[in-house]
This record gives sequence, structure tokens and C-alpha cells, in this order.
Amino acid sequence: MRRRISLPLKLFFIVFAFVLSCIILISQLSYRYVQKEIRTNDMYYTNQILDKVDQYLTVNFSSFQTILFSVETSVKANINNTEVIMKQLRELYELNSNYVSNIYLIKSDLSILGGSTPTRIFDGPLADRKPLFDAADKNRRTTFVSDPYKSKYSGWTVTMVRYLNGSPFPMAIAVDLDLNAIEETLFKINKKEQMNLALITTTGKIIAGFSENRGPLNIQDHTFAIGETSAREILDTTGTSLQLHTKDGMPVSILKKQTEKFNWSIISINDESRLEAALSRLETYYIWLLVAGLLLSLFISFFIAKYIRNPLYALKTKMKRVEQGDLTTTMTINRNDEFGDLSRASDRMLQQIVELIRRAELHNELERKLEIQVLQSQINPHFLYNTLGSISNVIRLGQIEKVDVVIGSLISLLEYGIADASEKVSLRQELQNVSDYIEIQNIRYNRHFDLIENVEEGLMDFPVFRMLLQPIVENSIFHGYNGGGIEGSITIHAYREGGIVMIEVVDQGEGIPADRIKHILDSEPSDVAVKRKRIGLNNIHGRIRLHYGEQFGLQIISIPHEITRVRAIFPAGMFKGDA
Repeated sequence: MRRRISLPLKLFFIVFAFVLSCIILISQLSYRYVQKEIRTNDMYYTNQILDKVDQYLTVNFSSFQTILFSVETSVKANINNTEVIMKQLRELYELNSNYVSNIYLIKSDLSILGGSTPTRIFDGPLADRKPLFDAADKNRRTTFVSDPYKSKYSGWTVTMVRYLNGSPFPMAIAVDLDLNAIEETLFKINKKEQMNLALITTTGKIIAGFSENRGPLNIQDHTFAIGETSAREILDTTGTSLQLHTKDGMPVSILKKQTEKFNWSIISINDESRLEAALSRLETYYIWLLVAGLLLSLFISFFIAKYIRNPLYALKTKMKRVEQGDLTTTMTINRNDEFGDLSRASDRMLQQIVELIRRAELHNELERKLEIQVLQSQINPHFLYNTLGSISNVIRLGQIEKVDVVIGSLISLLEYGIADASEKVSLRQELQNVSDYIEIQNIRYNRHFDLIENVEEGLMDFPVFRMLLQPIVENSIFHGYNGGGIEGSITIHAYREGGIVMIEVVDQGEGIPADRIKHILDSEPSDVAVKRKRIGLNNIHGRIRLHYGEQFGLQIISIPHEITRVRAIFPAGMFKGDA
């Protein structure tokens, strides 16, 4: 036998699970919300850094443009004085050496006048200057910014070049940017903000950045890749942010921003180490929160269970005594709540029960006999009325030869019906009585109602009430077959199922609407039924329940115009009462 769990213990587990679930749910929701906010703020903060870098480049671009315009003005003023021009180039270079690698003039033969010391000495023509000069010559009204390249004198650099308009001979002004200075600035941001920034060209070349803090990057030949995704593919991706994975499966977040002045992109690659550190601290906090929630759940559950347990056990003890037959027991719980009300109400109820039992013992047997007599008095006159009506119809139709059959069946019905109602009969006798009744109805209505018996072996002698089946069969003819208007079969089944015996009367007539079935077995008959003295199925239902208990009686199952099944349910064991 499975061990039963007490109500206080169930209540303890329910409250514990509820409180702990609420704490876990709130903790998880708040953790996810904070996690989302941290990610959002991290992205917002990173975008702010990218904006600052863009502003820094915009300021530098303006400075470089100023240098170009200064050189242009100086050269135009001293076009025939090379020494003055070289001196001014040198002064401009020294003044801006923190930002530029060289300031120089490119002649049409690709020789130069340079401001830095190496280019003042080695100023001969170089073939790698031709793309710069051609670009300036082609775009004479704008400043051309080259892709990063390896310069012989400036190293890894980007050149800003502008054509010298108004000069008597073709010439271009060039400034080599000091990418090391830009990279140092990015490194400082990377170190301070725990970020990984770089400047990238439209072709995916790294201008500056990433060198000291490669992280998840695979850098080769001044370009990079993350996992299987190249720099060019990252730049071609729509949107300003994306998520990728390294070859090791580590997730990384990427933010992109197009610079305002240069045709470059600022790239931020975050391997989420900073975010993970913040979330790790947050997780520690939530672990302690869950531990506190667990302890709080245990305390609340124990307190509530104890508050319920004491009065509940007192009431349980009281009910045990009542169960053992002590109806005079009292155990008032002095509490001003529902348990106190329940205890006082149970005391009053026990007093009333004692009085009711006393009265019931006096009147129970008399009431039972009276009910049986009343039920039987409803049955016998009704059978006689219908049977005499059948004889009248036979005579009116001139079927004199059938009068003896009807009278013989009538005699059998009267002998059967007027016997002692409390006497039980066998199912075989009930079936014979139904057969006599069907014989009369066949003659009365000039129809053929076929009686089919399907009785399980051993149930022919099963004891049932006298006049049990005939009213049900009459109901099938009167209602199911429209009072003889149509004919059909009536099948009687009898079978065992578990600890009960079921006897069914089945017809294929008109059926009973679903909204009427629940009212048929009501204990009070309708006024029409009383006036017609018709035996309702509720009479049979009441007799069965009176003798065998509330769980037995009649069941009605009907599908209109298909089948109606009236099922009488009896216990398979000993009868109660006068069995």
C-alpha cells in the first residue's frame, strides 16, 4: 500500500516549491534583463569610443589639409626659390613630426623636395611615387588619400596628395601620415578600455591597430580574418554589428563605423572577455541570492505548515473518535479563524447527527415499507389499464380469434403484477412477463415488436425486482416506436462487468433528445405523468437506489433516430434489504 503524504507536508512542499520557484523565476528574469542591459550598454559604450576615434581622425584630416594648403601657399609665393621652399618644408615637417612621416613635393619626373632628413638627401626619382602623382593630376580639385603601402623612407604609411594648381610646371604636394602615431593612440584606447580597435581600408587592409592585441584574429599581410570570415567579407556585411565565431568556436562581437573624412572603417572586435567578467560578478551575486531564497523558502514553508498542522491534527483526532463511534466527543479549537469556526460547527453538527440518528432509527423501517408500497401502487393499476386497452382494440378491429391470446396474457400479467412487491423474482420470470406484454402490444397495435434476449450464461436466475423490465419496454414502444406508429426490435442484454450486473433494454426508435435525458430520472414526476398514471423510469431508478445504494440505478444513453439504451445496474453480490 502506498504511503499517504499528510496535508501539512504537502502544504510544506507546495509552499516551498512556489516560493523557491518565484525567487528563481524573478532571479532569472532579472539576470537576463541585467545581462541584456550590460550588453546594450557595452555596445553603446563601444559606439561612443568609435565616435571618438572618428572625431580624432577628422581633426587629423583637417590638420593634414591645413599642412597641404600651407605648403601650397608657400610654394606659390616662392616658386623660383628652392631653398626657401625646402626650408619651409623642413619647418612644417618638424612642427608636425608627431603626426606625419614626411612632407614633400613630387615633380613630374618623380623626384622630390622633402622635409625630412632622408628625403632631403635622397631626393631622386622613385617609381612608387607615380600612382600618387597620377592620382593628384587626375583629381586636381580634391585631395587624394592612398591605400596603405610600404614607403622606402616613411615605412608603412598612407599618403595624402594634392595637385599644385597654378604652378608653372606639374607638381604635387604630398604628406605621409605617421601610422605609428595613430596606432599608438589606438593601443592606448585598447589597453584602457579593454578593446581591440583598428582602421581598415575598403579592401580589408589594416591601416593601424590589432598589432599588440590580436585576440581571436588571424593577421597576415596587413589583413585579417575571424574564423573562416575574411576582412573583406566583414566589411561587405550589411549593418554595423555582427556576431562571428573563431576557429576554436569562441564567439566574438564586431562593430563597424565608416569614418567621416577618410574612406576607412573603424573596426572594434570584442571577444566578450570584458562582458564575461562583468557577468561573472553578476552570477556570483545571483548565486548568493538563490541561496538566500532557498533559506527563505524553507522558513516560510515551515512556518505556514506548522500554522496549519496543529489545528488540523486536532480536528483529525476528533474525527478519528467520531469514526470509532464516539459521537459525543468535543474538542473545541480556541482560534478566531476558519479552524475555530470549523471546530465549533463540527460540534454542533455532531449534536444534530445524534438527534437525526435517533429519529431515523425510529422511522427508517416504516419509511422503507411505505416507499415500496407507493411505488408498487403506481405500477399495478397502470398495467391493468394498458392491457384492457389492448383487449378493447382487438375487439374493435374484429380480431376475435386473438381475444383468447390477449386474455391469457392479461391473466399472466395480473397474476405476476399483483404479487408481493417485496418479493424478488428471477430474470427468467421478468423476461417471460415482458414476452406476455409484447404479445399483447403486437395485437393491440397490429405491429410486430420483435423481442431479442441476449443473456449471459448463469444470469437467468439472477434476482431482480418484480415488474422491472416491463415499464422500460413499455417506454420503448410508447416513446421510441411512437406508440406503435412504427415497429422494430427490442433487445434485452444481461451481462456481468466487474462487480456489477447490467441489464439493458435497447431499441432503434426515435430516441431521446440530450436535453431531456438528465430530467427523466428526477425523483419528482411531472404533473402530466401523474395525471396519466404512467410509470416513469424514475420509479425504477428510485427502487434500485433505495435497495442497493446511490451508486446503482438506471443509466440512459440515446442517439436520436439511431439507438436508445436504458441500463439497469445492480451489485453482483448479496442484495440489501429483503434479498
